[in-house]
Amino acid sequence: MGRKVIRHIWNVISGIYVLLFSLWLSGPGIAETGTPTYRWYFMLWFVVWVSGFLLQFTERFRVIGVVITLSPFIYYLVTYLRVAFM
Repeated sequence: MGRKVIRHIWNVISGIYVLLFSLWLSGPGIAETGTPTYRWYFMLWFVVWVSGFLLQFTERFRVIGVVITLSPFIYYLVTYLRVAFM
């Protein structure tokens, strides 16, 4: 029961984190020019997260789903930390 609750809390927190960073990076919010450029390839990280999330619902692929869910979260976390401590 405890593992299940922790996994669901983790999915909510990491999902919001990945979605917000994907939306922020795909939009014109960080562009240095006046013309908006939408970079939709950053939304692929959210698609990867969703596929890992969906894999967690089957008992057989649960571990693979957690690993796939971790990959976009770790990518954004490492990128954020590299920029923050530059």
